[in-house]
Amino acid sequence: MSVLQRTIRMFVLAAMAVAGPVAFSQNGYHPNAEPVHFDPDWQFFAPVQLQDMEDLTARQRANKGFFFTYDRMYLGVTRPDTETSSNALDFTWGNRYDAGWMKDNDKGWTFSTMHMSGPNIYNQYEQRLANAPIIPIVPGIGVDERLETIRDSVNVGSFFSFDANKTWRLEPYRYGGILEPMIGMRYVRFEDVAQNDQYQFFPAVIFPPFATTASQETITRQIALTNNHMLLGQFGFRYTKFVRRWTFSNDAKVFAGHVYQNQNNSTETRNTYYAATAAAGAAIVQTQSSATYFGRKNNENTVGFDIRVEGAYKATKHVDLRGGFEMLYFGRGVWRGATNLGGGNQFSNDQHLIMPGFTFGLTLNR
Repeated sequence: MSVLQRTIRMFVLAAMAVAGPVAFSQNGYHPNAEPVHFDPDWQFFAPVQLQDMEDLTARQRANKGFFFTYDRMYLGVTRPDTETSSNALDFTWGNRYDAGWMKDNDKGWTFSTMHMSGPNIYNQYEQRLANAPIIPIVPGIGVDERLETIRDSVNVGSFFSFDANKTWRLEPYRYGGILEPMIGMRYVRFEDVAQNDQYQFFPAVIFPPFATTASQETITRQIALTNNHMLLGQFGFRYTKFVRRWTFSNDAKVFAGHVYQNQNNSTETRNTYYAATAAAGAAIVQTQSSATYFGRKNNENTVGFDIRVEGAYKATKHVDLRGGFEMLYFGRGVWRGATNLGGGNQFSNDQHLIMPGFTFGLTLNR
């Protein structure tokens, strides 16, 4: 066998050795790959192929299977009717999670939950107690200044909502818009806190020739904690439009139902008696504390709506960055409490509640 023949034979064997694994790979065999590493359904951060995406119809671009959305909310909350500035808004942060499943037959379920732990707006000041030291406090010494925070609530509460909806996807319109009607149930809890504190000082009274009363300091704290539990039926729709890498959507839900209301009231009083005139650092003769509690309940009905307007930018193959506007409106049936010290209407259990604001987050759709 000549040198040329041996060279040709070695080249053919080397070509077969290289082409063999490639052929297996083309048939779906990956000897060194993880099972889902090359599965396109799991490549969440794969780059967007804009040309391929524009070739898809609106039905093909709409979410299929499982989808999940997280949004950070910045919403305003109207103040209680018992406040003179009841039309003002106080903004607070919250979270919203949406999830669902859309089948190939264009029927599915959507779920949404949101929570806000505010607002927490008080008028407050630090009250120096009667026998507090008047010499400047040296940092690090740890001397008790004896300060008491006196609060007057303006807008304090928390909000929670959960809804589940059966959803249908209709045929796309001529220019690619998709309408999804839905019907479902919603549970809402709105908790309102009304707090009013009062500080009073009664100086010593001297009755000649010998009798002298002790100085008295009184701190009174009243709290009305009111819960509104709403069981609501709702219906609405979602309209979606795809424009290149953008997805624009509008959500509108109308709800109505029953409100179960209950209120817990507490009054705490602390009396402190000082020797004679209660000068700085004066000794405490006696401290007395007392508390009273009672509750109320009521039933109301409410009606309202939840509106969203959002835009989402397709950042990767399965991840969209989104932002929008949302407004929740309860036209009636919300109880927001008051206290005796606050002087407001304690039985104003048919108030409205409006919460408009902005949202931003992301969507994951595999």
